[in-house]
Amino acid sequence: MLNKSKVKHYFSIFFFSAAFTMVGYSIARNLIEISAVSSANQSVCVPILMYHRVIDNNLGKDTISPCEFESDLKYLAENNYNTITMTQLINYVYDGEELPPNPIILSFDDGYFSTYKNVFPLLQKYNSKIVLSIIGKSTDDFSKVCDTNVKYAHLTWEQINEMAESGLVEIQNHSYNLHKVNKGRYGCYIMQNEPFEDYEQVLTKDITTLQSKIESAINFTPNTFTYPYGKYCNDTEVVIKKLGFKSTLSVKFGVNIVQKKNPESLYGLKRICRSHNQPISKLIKDGLETLKYRN
Repeated sequence: MLNKSKVKHYFSIFFFSAAFTMVGYSIARNLIEISAVSSANQSVCVPILMYHRVIDNNLGKDTISPCEFESDLKYLAENNYNTITMTQLINYVYDGEELPPNPIILSFDDGYFSTYKNVFPLLQKYNSKIVLSIIGKSTDDFSKVCDTNVKYAHLTWEQINEMAESGLVEIQNHSYNLHKVNKGRYGCYIMQNEPFEDYEQVLTKDITTLQSKIESAINFTPNTFTYPYGKYCNDTEVVIKKLGFKSTLSVKFGVNIVQKKNPESLYGLKRICRSHNQPISKLIKDGLETLKYRN
């Protein structure tokens, strides 16, 4: 015969088990509802992974190994994800061009030489695409020297041209020389008490400089601006839109619901930082969880 303490113990187990089951059911139901709403509104869920360096040492928040990146590509292929470019996503919104099932974007920031040495061969092996946002000044500087130290070197214009011609690498704008903290300015963020007219002039000069260089190098006009350090404000978006960019990439965590015929859904796109020892499967799952709390 059970005593009172044991009865309480078994009741507690039953209660928490039932509660956990209901929570799990609620999460699944919410995700199904999100999927249904997205379908009804002609929207698509798009995770965007954010990468920086891909090398064999100094692994950490912004650096993973080539083996880890290859494991990402294997996972995406095995789980029927399709890598797309920003242009494909923009064409989906503006022109209604269809996307492949389970679209995902692999974005690379800064334009490190490791992208050419360790990433590009794997893209060719797995026939995968990436979006590469380059810093113009760094590209200019390393195009003048023969420095292929994978720890710090940046791409040259010749290497960028080779990758772009493959159709696997789309080049986008990460500013010409605003990827720094200098004289009170953090990236391309507006400074305290800076008149908007002065701010607009600074951004326009810098960003259009890189636009012209990319157009000249690869005959492609970037349509997406990637915010240095993810720093931007409403004034920044005003300038970026005025310059003709149809999309912007932030560093806010999460995945995106992008809607046909809704250009605003392309600005301030969220990304998932791919860090060392963080499996891509878990990162995508965590990103999808944020959809339950979207506005």
